[in-house]
Amino acid sequence: MEREQEGLPQPKNRHRPIDSPYKTVDEAAEYLRLNPRTLNNMRSAGRGPCFHKHGRRVLYHIDELAKWSGLTKKTMREPEVETHNMFA
Repeated sequence: MEREQEGLPQPKNRHRPIDSPYKTVDEAAEYLRLNPRTLNNMRSAGRGPCFHKHGRRVLYHIDELAKWSGLTKKTMREPEVETHNMFA
């Protein structure tokens, strides 16, 4: 507040929220509840969600993240019943 009163320039807010369907690696990792490093490793191995390169920046579209997450869904199987009898 003192800076505003003195008329000094205000520091830029580098982390302002942007309403965009494209997410940075950090934002995509947070959305998927992964570590950003894990997401980077998955991308380099060709196992992660589809991504876009905008210049040097890697971005993930929110729809692609949701689609990829749905593809990795696992369902629980019922345990197989053993058909043999030890005492037969």
